[in-house]
Amino acid sequence: MLARRALLKLHAYFATRNHTPSEAQWEALAELAGALEDMANGTAKPVFSLSSLDPGVGKSQTLIHFVDALLASRSHEHVGVLICVSRLSEVERMVEDIGIPPMMLSVRTSDERLNALGHTATDAARVVITTQQMVERRLADRSFAEAGLFTFKGEPRAVRVWDEAFLPGQPITLAADDLAFVLRRFSVLSAELRADILGIFNDVEKLPSGSIYQVPDFADRHPSVSLNDALATTEGGTGAEEARKFRADEQAVLSGLWYLSGKTVTIRRDGRFGNAVLDFRETLPADLAPMVILDASGRVRATYRAMEEERGNLVRLRSAPKRYEPLTVNIWQTGGGKSAFAQNGPKLAAGIAKTIDSKPSERWLVVTHRNDGRVGNIEKTVKGLLAATPGENVTFIQWGSHSATNEYADVPNIILAGTLFYRGSYYEALKRLAAGRRSAAGIVDDQEMKETEAGEHAHLILQALCRGSVRKSDGDQCHPAEAWIIASVRSGIPAAIPTIFPGCKVKRWRPIPRTLTGSAALASGYVEAWARKAKPGDVLPFRTVQRDLGIDKDTFKDTVRRSVAFSEELAELGVEEWGPKSRLTGYRMAA
Repeated sequence: MLARRALLKLHAYFATRNHTPSEAQWEALAELAGALEDMANGTAKPVFSLSSLDPGVGKSQTLIHFVDALLASRSHEHVGVLICVSRLSEVERMVEDIGIPPMMLSVRTSDERLNALGHTATDAARVVITTQQMVERRLADRSFAEAGLFTFKGEPRAVRVWDEAFLPGQPITLAADDLAFVLRRFSVLSAELRADILGIFNDVEKLPSGSIYQVPDFADRHPSVSLNDALATTEGGTGAEEARKFRADEQAVLSGLWYLSGKTVTIRRDGRFGNAVLDFRETLPADLAPMVILDASGRVRATYRAMEEERGNLVRLRSAPKRYEPLTVNIWQTGGGKSAFAQNGPKLAAGIAKTIDSKPSERWLVVTHRNDGRVGNIEKTVKGLLAATPGENVTFIQWGSHSATNEYADVPNIILAGTLFYRGSYYEALKRLAAGRRSAAGIVDDQEMKETEAGEHAHLILQALCRGSVRKSDGDQCHPAEAWIIASVRSGIPAAIPTIFPGCKVKRWRPIPRTLTGSAALASGYVEAWARKAKPGDVLPFRTVQRDLGIDKDTFKDTVRRSVAFSEELAELGVEEWGPKSRLTGYRMAA
């Protein structure tokens, strides 16, 4: 049996690494090996099998040892393997870790240097390693069986593995701001097409959130202008990285716009950004299954639950969550999104630098927002504030490079300098994509939106923190580690930490103390005591605070409510000023 041989080798390998999974974790690894064997034997059901074991338990090593057993089996010489990784940087790591002889390997990417790691034509190679993006591009609008791609001896590869996050397609959401981003491109293509598209978004802006809207088929009405024509207007010049990213963003908007032509979409209000239209595009064929998905975020992301319950094409393999008692998570309960850094960047950077300086001889990993005009260069700012820590002890990476790497697995201290937040329209499009629920098939309600957003936050945090030493295992628990996260109470992240990391210790982190005096200090203590017992939606009237503390109305308004430091205290507690109409009358515990 392939699974049994792989597990015997895995036991021996783990012994050399002093890695001792729990009995429950071994059972989960055995079920994963069994799912891989079912594909090799042609007996797997046509579903996506999700292994959501935590980082460091042994998912990747199980795959590596299974492939080794498969390649050594003479009765399986007709079986080919397809491994899809999340980014180019992971291809080389996978080739090195899996140790396949180059004459049995084909690497299919957009990078010729990486492709040279395999010496065999794709159809003749036992194992093909490629990127998920290439699979999406090459299989768009085609079934896996009929595409004739990534085959082995003319047949679809039997063993298929998707490493890290899986979605069956791409969420699409476009707002008026996105249109303004590319509208100038239509000026050189067709004035009539430009007017049509501008008219669509003018109509969208007038509709209430939750409306269903039929996008006119502008592509059919203007056949002389194709998507390729529109994309061609963005080409030209190599430029710096920022310029290339700008062009890629333009191309993504144009592609999304063309896809929505003639489609029924949903309208969602994105706050100050106005209305957005949303839908999703299927980019992976249903017959890509059977396939095994290796994603630690599988136990926290709501997208997998939607695939499981609504699409019905996903099954969960046995799970055994790692224990996180050796992990301490410190939370600075303040805004950590891009807008928070735009408004309070110097204070946040000072708090990060002060925290790093508390352990100047230890190594640190800091995950930050990407540099742009709003947030500035967080790395440069923080490094400039360090007083005791050598620069070589601190590594900065940006969101987007925060997953699927073991490079920092020995770093015991990790700071998540803020977290990523997307517009509401994105979360709805993501939910619809995972569930396969088109706009005409029904609404996405508030609870589903909250679950989807919470799942994405948990996914990002789990993957980011597990770049450090917390990803390593000592028996069935993580290695000792300490994390610091900037996240407001209203984001829901502080309350979710014990679920993301079962057994961890959660502490309050306040690197920049606030000194409140007089009435503001009294009111702060009063509201904090109330907030500890309050439920989401509970209201504390201003007049109750004034009466119980003996503060007159004018003093309360001038020295308490108008105090910036007091307002920041409220934000850290997850408390907001509230009123039933336009007039604010009290404090409300955020939902």
